[in-house]
Amino acid sequence: MTTLPSIVFGMLLLTVFLLGAHALRLAGRARKQQRSIGELSDALKRSQEYAEQQKHKLAQRSDMDVVKDEFISTVSHELRTPLTSIRGALGLLSAGLLGNVDGKAQNLLRIASSNTERLIRLINDILDLERMESGRAPLKLRRCSILDMAREAVDTMTPMADGASIQLDLTCNAPRDSIYFDADPDRILQVLTNLLSNAIKFSPEDSKVSVQIDSDTNSVALKVVDRGRGIPADKLDAVFDRFQQVESGDASKKGGTGLGLAICRSIIQQHGGAIWAQPNQSGPGTTLWMQLSRSARASDTALPSLIAGPGERGEGLILVCDDDPGIREVVAEQLRQHGYEIMEASSGEEVIAIAREQAARARDHSGLPISALLLDLYMPGLSGWETLQRLKESPATASIPVVVLSVIPATERALLAGEAQGWVQKPFNENLLLAELGRVLRAKAGPGQILLVEQDQSQAQAILGGFEQAGIRIDHAATLQQAVDRCLLGAPDLIILDLTLPDGDGFSLVDWLRRQPALRTMPLVVYSSREVSEAEMQKLRLGPTQFFTKAKVRPSEVEELVLGMVSRLRNATPVAAA
Repeated sequence: MTTLPSIVFGMLLLTVFLLGAHALRLAGRARKQQRSIGELSDALKRSQEYAEQQKHKLAQRSDMDVVKDEFISTVSHELRTPLTSIRGALGLLSAGLLGNVDGKAQNLLRIASSNTERLIRLINDILDLERMESGRAPLKLRRCSILDMAREAVDTMTPMADGASIQLDLTCNAPRDSIYFDADPDRILQVLTNLLSNAIKFSPEDSKVSVQIDSDTNSVALKVVDRGRGIPADKLDAVFDRFQQVESGDASKKGGTGLGLAICRSIIQQHGGAIWAQPNQSGPGTTLWMQLSRSARASDTALPSLIAGPGERGEGLILVCDDDPGIREVVAEQLRQHGYEIMEASSGEEVIAIAREQAARARDHSGLPISALLLDLYMPGLSGWETLQRLKESPATASIPVVVLSVIPATERALLAGEAQGWVQKPFNENLLLAELGRVLRAKAGPGQILLVEQDQSQAQAILGGFEQAGIRIDHAATLQQAVDRCLLGAPDLIILDLTLPDGDGFSLVDWLRRQPALRTMPLVVYSSREVSEAEMQKLRLGPTQFFTKAKVRPSEVEELVLGMVSRLRNATPVAAA
């Protein structure tokens, strides 16, 4: 009997021991967890401090980016403004419009003009690079032929090659149906001419620069091969950086800004492509490669571009407003040489006073109305933006067409929400200014320019003939790309649209028009070979829109409708103040 309590007592001791051991283990685990929590807390605190530091750095970088953008904008304005005057003045002198110039003076003018253009290219290159890398230069994608673009680049650079005794050779190894791809043609052409320019500069006399095209189902590739001294292996990547030259003396010996290849890389990267350099496998020289995705479509058809016709001699009274007297004098003289009458203003306040006075004189037939206003945006006192608003608020001046003259690129014209009818970026050449002014004045003269988008030639001829007899100007585009090209040359007043096109459809064209600020309210007549559903009508509406089915109406009925729309548009002019 005495052994039972002993056994129970022993079991109690064992239990106490086991519980104590377990408690010690729990305490140890708790201490470890507490240490872990402390370490995590410290890590979290360090992470928060690091995040705050990074946030502060990002804020500083953002502030620096703002300062940089403001600096570039200010410098570009301060440089482009005098360059506009210099370029225009040199052009007038060189052309002999202000009197004959002897041979020695002509040579000095040529040198001055050449260096002015070089300085403008440098400024444009810097601004192009900044806009691309900041995302402020969106691509205008459309269907392109790499072969056609390479031919254009070769043709452009042939005079430079001939002057350096260099032969340009173009070879296309790609099948005809795989040379098409989606890209911004102006940007890609800029890349190709830059690559050829570099190759020509660094090639010895009597050598050859080869351009070779290849493709596969997914991409197009182009390489430019020169026979120059080559690029050292450690600089094959560095040549695509800003202001990089293979040798320190290249800038002075060969000319250029050192930005050409940096711009090429930015453009190709914007397109999602790749560009690189490598030594030639056999012999001296360098091969520069570019590769771009085709983004292939179902139909690969060559799409010819339309070419603008020659400019016409101008008529009308033009008010030129710029706070820089040199620019006013040059622009005024350029326009006078082409038949325009000119008035000048140096401020927004002066513009408003002159515009109101001329409107009053036009009403009592004692003076001419202002046909168009050329307006600088950056002016002391009343800025160009404020001037535009004041003009639009008054019925007497609201209908004056405005062409902006600004260092701001035309891609930023949405800033004025369509209040300006034209836009020319400084420094501009005379032809560009005259073309844009002429386009705006033709638009002011009243609707009457129609674009027919129709792939069926016989159907197109039937419609074209009727409008020609009515004295209405009408252009014909047989493809989607031709229609886009025609609209880029200048907005028509009305579009007659077939929905079936060889390289797309009418829906694609309407979608593109809707994204263009100047075209999104375009009057439209849809003339389709099939019935259009209500849902499709909603997708196709822009401005005033009418729908017809070819099988149910004759071309003459479409002509009558369009002439009626044109007449209503022509008479829809703002009411002048009494």
